[in-house]
Amino acid sequence: MEALLESDLRNCFGEVEELVLPDLKEVVWSNLDFLGWVHPSGHLGYIATLSPKDGCLRGVVLRRHARPSRRVRLELCSLCHHVHSAGGTAMFTITEAGSRGRRMISNVVCGDLSCSLRVRNLINPSSLMHETMYLEAKVWRILQHLHRWLTRTKHL
Repeated sequence: MEALLESDLRNCFGEVEELVLPDLKEVVWSNLDFLGWVHPSGHLGYIATLSPKDGCLRGVVLRRHARPSRRVRLELCSLCHHVHSAGGTAMFTITEAGSRGRRMISNVVCGDLSCSLRVRNLINPSSLMHETMYLEAKVWRILQHLHRWLTRTKHL
């Protein structure tokens, strides 16, 4: 992903009330396929990605729901297919554009939205399921799943 300016991010999200931007000076852009971060309170997530249709930057706000579990279990991210132990994922929900909040589509995704870093093995712990796919194939899979989700919610 190419480096983004704070003004670019603010413009792609439009009139979002609770937009809290990450520290863009700390971001290593060459390691990202999309920019994802979580609100400091933990109840919202944000994704900024380039649209495959027109190449424009799009921003989406997601509701974040923690998935507490009393038992030990494994959780799979639906974008990067990273297998976490309990507590590594969260349910993120996007409200369909134009539905006035009546239709929402959810996905289980890495809780910190750092899928790009996980497929490059830049974040520990590593996945509990070792994959032998090439990095380019993993990146393609992330973007396919992300763009399909955003298209279903009419944000792309």
